[in-house]
Amino acid sequence: MAINFFNPDCIRNTNEPFFGLVDLPPATISLENETNWNAEIDNSAQCFTITLTAIDGCIEISRAEGERCEAMITYDNAIMFIELKDRDSGRWAGKARDQLENSIRLYDRDADLGVFTRKYAHIANKRRPYFKSGGSSFFQEFEDRTDFVLRVSYEIIIT
Repeated sequence: MAINFFNPDCIRNTNEPFFGLVDLPPATISLENETNWNAEIDNSAQCFTITLTAIDGCIEISRAEGERCEAMITYDNAIMFIELKDRDSGRWAGKARDQLENSIRLYDRDADLGVFTRKYAHIANKRRPYFKSGGSSFFQEFEDRTDFVLRVSYEIIIT
């Protein structure tokens, strides 16, 4: 059964220059109480209208389809899948990368990625805001498998 990634109950829009994402769940936009943010969005360069689609906890996806990321944002000709973490230990980055990869696979299967010319995936961990990976292969292998550029940081800069 096809997944409906366009459920209006899961979609919010904003053109704020700065805002946060909070994983309640589902993931939602926050304009206040920055200490609760799981990620900070810097949209100040262009002030695009950002469409946030909450995925985990909102879009109906069976458990048999595997784990999924928290949200995706779209703007201009770009799409970005986002996994939010609040962990300081364990294999959080690898698990987050797997969740992003699966979400991209599901979206590609049931929606149209072809309308986007810029494709990103982002892992934000508020307890590890300045993550350093074990090397470039962490990112390159992801891009080779998905055609998405992977970034890891607390701040998401919209370009």
